[in-house]
Amino acid sequence: MNSDCRQSGSALIAVLCLIFTAGMLITAVAAMSQYNTVSLAAHTALQRSFYINEGCASRIQWLIEADRTLYATAILGDMDYSDYAEDRYLADGVIHQLDYYGTPVEFVICDAASGYDFSAQNYLNSLEWMKVGFERDTEWTDRLTQFGNRIGDYIDSDDDLAVDGMEYGEYEELGREPLPRNAAIQFREELFYLPDAVELLPPDSDGRLTLYRLIPPENTSDLSGTPSLFSASPLLLMNYCNLTEEEAGKVMEALELWRRERIQLSDQLDTLLLNSLNSLSRQESGSYTVVIRPPQGSKRPSRRLVFSFTASGIGGPADGTMHYLEWLWF
Repeated sequence: MNSDCRQSGSALIAVLCLIFTAGMLITAVAAMSQYNTVSLAAHTALQRSFYINEGCASRIQWLIEADRTLYATAILGDMDYSDYAEDRYLADGVIHQLDYYGTPVEFVICDAASGYDFSAQNYLNSLEWMKVGFERDTEWTDRLTQFGNRIGDYIDSDDDLAVDGMEYGEYEELGREPLPRNAAIQFREELFYLPDAVELLPPDSDGRLTLYRLIPPENTSDLSGTPSLFSASPLLLMNYCNLTEEEAGKVMEALELWRRERIQLSDQLDTLLLNSLNSLSRQESGSYTVVIRPPQGSKRPSRRLVFSFTASGIGGPADGTMHYLEWLWF
């Protein structure tokens, strides 16, 4: 083979290597571009949902205030939604749909005065309620007593250790220093710090401690009082209404049908079981918790928003500032 042929072959190999390298670079650039497009689209959708949910929150607040202005107080769970030409906005857990400038949104309204009250003033009373009907279950009652002692150590200002309680040394062993607070609990999520809190009353499917009542910021609203029926757990039904586990299960099924299909409780439960529910509140407290989420089946990435507030009238707060009891993105 002469030198010209060898040179031509070397040049061809070099050209092929260059073409191959360029092809690999183009493929990599295209792949990165496609990945970034998908990633950016998801990020943009999440950012868009922030604005949509905030806008929906303002509209929902207005709808609740308008409903309170137009209609008299209702007994929740007994109202026939079909009697009204427009939707009603009550703290009864019913699932609502909202079209926000072409974007469908789903939301529910609950009473903020729901669940067991574990504020500094009322946690001992709530623990006693949790024992009702389970007095013979010594393991359960002992765990509740221990939990009460730990809350007492958490909020008191001294270092005296209660029976099975926890002070600074015990929290330090768990890597949770500088706990305890040694003052009143300021928000219910602090209960995550206390052993047994999650086991006794587990978080909901969103990871929120909704079985514990919201602890509002200082100098805002008072959420004490009888818990709402429409956010009740089976345990709360058994405690407050003296129901068996089977009866509590029937009530939970009835509440779910009410939320999804708006079938009145009186059409689902017998009179005796229905009357037993009067131990829980079926009227609004005036403070609301709203959960905004994308509708079921939606494939668009989206944030969810939970906010709580106290009604102040259709004209808004007198000082012109809305004070939220809770504002949580998740």
